[in-house]
Parts: sequence; structure tokens; C-alpha cells
Amino acid sequence: MLKVKNIIEIPFLVEAKTMGTQKTKNVSYYFSGSTHSLCLIKEDIMLAQVHACERLLDLSKDQTDVATIEKEIAKLKFAIELMKG
Repeated sequence: MLKVKNIIEIPFLVEAKTMGTQKTKNVSYYFSGSTHSLCLIKEDIMLAQVHACERLLDLSKDQTDVATIEKEIAKLKFAIELMKG
């Protein structure tokens, strides 16, 4: 008898980081994962970006970074709502 374990494949992983000077901070993303991530809809990608920003927000101590990340999360959530409506 062959025993098979359940395997869950995460289609892609998004990492976020802040970059730039104190005056011009931005959030950049690194997408890594399987080729199946090419088949995802924009909303799924943007939700993954939100989750990556939230993880980064938990780790950030610099107030400029925190403000930049919170602004990015707000922009992404607003764009997702616009796509839904």
C-alpha cells in the first residue's frame, strides 16, 4: 500500500522591502515561486503584496519605513476595492 502525504504548493511568495532615501522611500517587491504564478489574477498578486507589506510592517522599527509601508498597504487595498467594484 502506497501512502501519500498531502502536499500544499504555494504558487508564489512575495517579499517586500523598503528602499530609497529618507525623503523618497518606496516599497519594492521580490516575486519568487513556481511558473504557475503567471496564471494568477491581478487581485491575487496584489493581495500577496499586501500580506508581504504586513509582514514587513511587523519587523519595521524606523518610523519613516512604517509610514511608507502603511501608505503602500492603503494604496493596494484601495486598488483592490476599485477592481472589485
